[in-house]
Amino acid sequence: MGQDQIDKGAALEAEGQTHLGPAVWFFGGLMLVIGIVTSILMLRDFQSDSYLYLAFYSIPANTAISVFPHEPVLIYFGKVADLRLAAAAATAGTIVAAIMDHVVFVPILNLQNIQAYKRKKFYRKAISYFMRWPFATIVVTAFTPIPFFPFKFLAFSIRYPMWKWVTALVVARFPRYYLLALLGATIAVPNWILITSVAVVFGLYLVKVIPAGYKRLKARRRAET
Repeated sequence: MGQDQIDKGAALEAEGQTHLGPAVWFFGGLMLVIGIVTSILMLRDFQSDSYLYLAFYSIPANTAISVFPHEPVLIYFGKVADLRLAAAAATAGTIVAAIMDHVVFVPILNLQNIQAYKRKKFYRKAISYFMRWPFATIVVTAFTPIPFFPFKFLAFSIRYPMWKWVTALVVARFPRYYLLALLGATIAVPNWILITSVAVVFGLYLVKVIPAGYKRLKARRRAET
């Protein structure tokens, strides 16, 4: 079975895509809009036990490229809400994020003009292991504190079927969310610590992104002149 998956992945690699369809641009923009709107709503009119807010927050918090940490929010909801309902609401948002991620990043990672990464030795070795147990790998890495983004990248690069991708995330994320909420219900974590942890994540992102963006802008201006 593992070898069949590897052969299939090699065949898909050879195909590639020449352009991005309108769905990619639409859902990519939708991700950004949901993240901005959700942040504004939670800051202006936050309701401590609003499962709808939690579901919407979980969408940008679980996209492939995200600066919204879900752990502090789930811990907080564990203090003020029903654990199972909180986990279910967060899982519902994760399902939406998983579908949008798949629609957007599968085409992007399989564009013909960026296929060079699939010839790298490190990628080939990583994908050979991943394709032996893809479903189990997604479940384990989505449930545990192991950084999940590299495994998203591997799954999208081989066009892992959407229904399997979404199912694996539901299997992994619901118990993860429940345990985070249970942590909040069991241990009295001060709100200022949760708020500070979110601020630190945003701060680290800005420290990394702003200089990189400035360098790109500067290089582009030099190229134009």
